[in-house]
Amino acid sequence: MIAVEICASTIRDVAVAMEAGADRVELCSVWSVGGITPNVVVVEAAAAMGMPVRALIRPREGSFVHSSSERSWAVEEAKVMLDCGAERVVVGALNASGTLDEAYLDAMVEAVGAEHLVWHRALDASADGASDVVKLLDRHVHTVLSSGGALRAADGVDTLSAYIAQGMDVVAGGGVRPQDVPTLMAIGVEGVHASCRTSSSEEGSPLFDTAVHLVDYDKVCDLVETVQPNEE
Repeated sequence: MIAVEICASTIRDVAVAMEAGADRVELCSVWSVGGITPNVVVVEAAAAMGMPVRALIRPREGSFVHSSSERSWAVEEAKVMLDCGAERVVVGALNASGTLDEAYLDAMVEAVGAEHLVWHRALDASADGASDVVKLLDRHVHTVLSSGGALRAADGVDTLSAYIAQGMDVVAGGGVRPQDVPTLMAIGVEGVHASCRTSSSEEGSPLFDTAVHLVDYDKVCDLVETVQPNEE
């Protein structure tokens, strides 16, 4: 059986994912820009609820190429998230040439230990994902969150299969829908990662964006049911 991981941003999202039967959450804030590092209180509260938490470490929106100060900031954020109850931190960065930032990776391994790291979809933006996977495995980082470089993980199965063959535990993320799960299970992914969100907005001041993007209970249930069908 594979794990169902839901991308959550609030305690309400965590509660919905938990009630619907998800196995864990990846916590981030500002989901609308692809996520940045979450609030420590949300991580603490989710862990206190008994929900396994992976915390995204991303100091800002935009590219995955970080300055030295951003790299240092990210390392400190990773240590704080683990101290607050996260089981793992989800990290990633690229260098100016568009491949894995080894200085960032080495700093993370030294600070929190390879066993606490998941390399995120910076891998999908890399100019040489296969080489990046070798560098990760050389540092004993064995888990990646990836779409296989495609817009949707279901379209990147050949690359994901290659990562698995190299020895990676792959969490398939990127447009994952219930109908994609059998294909992803067949190649041996460790888990599937999905947002399961419904976006809505209310009438309000024209000066402010009232859109919200909440985890949807029914969408999580549909995904969980595909992975773990009820036996009657």
